[in-house]
Amino acid sequence: MRLYDTLLALNDEGRIPFHMPGHARCGSFDYLGGLERIDFTEIDGLDNLHAAEGILKEAMGHAARVWGADRLFFSVGGSTAGMLAAVRALCRGGKPLLLARNAHRSAYHAALLNRSPLRYLSPRIHPLGFALDVTPEEVEQALLAHPDTGAVAITSPTYDGVVSYVRSIAEVCHRHGVPLLVDAAHGAHLGFLDPAVPSPVSCGADVTVMSLHKTLPALTQTAAVAVTGSLVNPEEVAAALAMFETSSPSYPLMASADGCAYRMEDPALFAAWRERIARIREALGSLLFVPEDVFAFDQSKLILQSPSLNGEELAARLRSCGIEPEMTAPDYVLLMTTAGTTTAHADALIHALAPLPRPLSRPFPDAEEPVLPEAVLDLRYAADAPFEDVPAEEAEGRLSADFITPYPPGIPLAVPGERIDKDVLASVERYLTRRVAVLTGRGAMNGTLRVIKEIEP
Repeated sequence: MRLYDTLLALNDEGRIPFHMPGHARCGSFDYLGGLERIDFTEIDGLDNLHAAEGILKEAMGHAARVWGADRLFFSVGGSTAGMLAAVRALCRGGKPLLLARNAHRSAYHAALLNRSPLRYLSPRIHPLGFALDVTPEEVEQALLAHPDTGAVAITSPTYDGVVSYVRSIAEVCHRHGVPLLVDAAHGAHLGFLDPAVPSPVSCGADVTVMSLHKTLPALTQTAAVAVTGSLVNPEEVAAALAMFETSSPSYPLMASADGCAYRMEDPALFAAWRERIARIREALGSLLFVPEDVFAFDQSKLILQSPSLNGEELAARLRSCGIEPEMTAPDYVLLMTTAGTTTAHADALIHALAPLPRPLSRPFPDAEEPVLPEAVLDLRYAADAPFEDVPAEEAEGRLSADFITPYPPGIPLAVPGERIDKDVLASVERYLTRRVAVLTGRGAMNGTLRVIKEIEP
């Protein structure tokens, strides 16, 4: 029985609620839109997410079977809570984390909270500006250089759809006795939509964090943390999730996660999705760019690029036709298809872009080696150092006391302890120019950057 059905049945019993939540499921508050009917707390007949023994244990067990995990936990704090918990569980005692530099900011926050030193993997950068895949060879070399590593963490698929060779990377990690954590926030559908691009869960990743809401039919903030193999104790992951998640998890969110897991068993859902992707790709042709020289690419992501329009102009054209893209970059627009993309959605996109000329070729230079800001002070100490706020134009050469993060995609340009160089400042300016929010620990950047105070000799 699905969790949603159980909640509706409990509501229909008509028990008088002298307990949380405060709406009391009375139906008097129109702004709740009827959602209060399934909004319960841990009453008799239900379960506790952080000590599941009943219907939630059953729901998460079913989801584990769907994704092929040994254990799977729902997260109502999104993939962010999953990453915080996974790093805590895998790097206990502040063990170092070997992290792909294109990681979401939640991975950096996890390392900071866990007091874990960061070592970096540096994926190549495509000339369009997004990161390419992490290779097994890079991981091997890094683990040989850092034998004290507590865990390896990579992002696959990336925000732009680039997939790494997770199976081979997992084999490398396991030869060194190190667990592999995969941030697959954008990849809960992998292995279902295209069997040729499998899920990290089935490729040997020890912990896989997946956002259900990004591409699948689940409510925003729902995610899953899948554990496989013997290197990671799932009870440690459960304990860490209880630390970083609310003690009052939302039953509507959990019901949506459970319902999503059941829909994953319907092949028709993915057959229809594949058909719509194929329809779009055939109609738009070379307007859609697919990265080459990577292990694999998630075809659900659409990288839209035109030789006659830059990213802002492409986005403006789409918005004038009632279409909202996922992200605007200087030279391209990122669109996401999802399980909810309809034929009408596909037709609207095709119609909006039909007049654009199709490029015959794209003469890109070779992918570049990324140049990271100079790490002068360890993240653990830099985040606690005395700081001051200075105008951004005066920050060059200073050490950052904050995360400087364009959102989307949520990948830091600089982290505490790194030197703010001219490349960092130029990147900040590029993002702001195209109206992408640049976040700091204080919210959106307000013209100043937080830097570590310089101490007089």
